[in-house]
Amino acid sequence: MAALFLNAYPVTFDGAISLWRGARHEDEDKRELERELGMPVWVEREAVWSAGRPDGRDAKLESLDPSRSRDLTLFAAREALISHAQGAGRDAWGGRAGEMGFVGLLAAHETDEFVLEPQLVARFAQEAYVEADAVIVVRARTRWRSSRTLAEQDLQRFAQGERAVRVDGDGPRRGLVESVNRDELVLRVGAATEVVAPQDYALVAGPRMVVAWRGASVLRELQVASGVLTVSNRRNQYAVKDRFQTAGRMLRALGWPVALMGEGQMQLGSPVAVRLEGGR
Repeated sequence: MAALFLNAYPVTFDGAISLWRGARHEDEDKRELERELGMPVWVEREAVWSAGRPDGRDAKLESLDPSRSRDLTLFAAREALISHAQGAGRDAWGGRAGEMGFVGLLAAHETDEFVLEPQLVARFAQEAYVEADAVIVVRARTRWRSSRTLAEQDLQRFAQGERAVRVDGDGPRRGLVESVNRDELVLRVGAATEVVAPQDYALVAGPRMVVAWRGASVLRELQVASGVLTVSNRRNQYAVKDRFQTAGRMLRALGWPVALMGEGQMQLGSPVAVRLEGGR
C-alpha cells in the first residue's frame, strides 16, 4: 500500500515535566509579563508559568501532568527545544502562534553579497490520528542575510525598517532597525529599543531589499541558489520534496533526545505516514 509522508514527526515525553508557577494578578497582560520577566510565559486565569525561575516574584517549581493541560505541556516542550538548541550554539527563537525558528543546523553558503542560511521552522501540536504525546510539524526555508555588517555605509542606506541579526558580540539576537550610522545601531526589540554596535549585525534581506541594493539579476541568483527556481529560471518542480528532506535533516540535527525541565526528556520518531488505499 502506498504512503504519503507528512512534514510531522511524533514526539514522546518520558519522565516528569516541571515548570515554575507564580500567581497572576487580574490586570496582568502576557506581553507585559514577558517584558518584565525577560522570558516567555504561559498565562492562565490565576497563574503564570515559565521555564526559568522568575526574578522578583514568588514562584514554585511544580510537576506537570501532560494530560492536565495540553497547551501548557506544549509550551514546556517548546521552551525546552529552544534552550537545547541555544545550548548547542544554534540560533534559536520563539515566534508567534507557537512557532520556533532555528538557524545553524546545516551549512550556509554565499552568493554575491549574501549568506544563504538553511532555516528550520517548527511548532508542536497534538493530533488525534497520531499515537504519540505530540507531533512536531516542520518546514524548511532559507534566510538571506548580508555577508557584510551594518558598519558598511552602502548597506546602511537600505537598513531602516528592515530586520537585523547578530553575527558577533552579545547584544540581542535580532531586532528591527530604527536607525544606523557609523557609530551606533538602534534596534527595536519588542517594545524596547537597544543601542548596539553596527559591526555586530548583518541585515536580513527580502526580495525588495535585494533588488534595491543588488538588482533583479542577483535576486534570481538567490532564488536559484535557494532551490526556488532552476538554472533556466523556471519554478523548481522538486522544491517541495527538497524542502521536506531538508527539514527532516535539520530536525534530526538538533540532537535527540531533548531534556525537559525536571527529569523528563523528549524522543523523536519517524515522519508520520498516511496510507493511501488504492494509491500507486
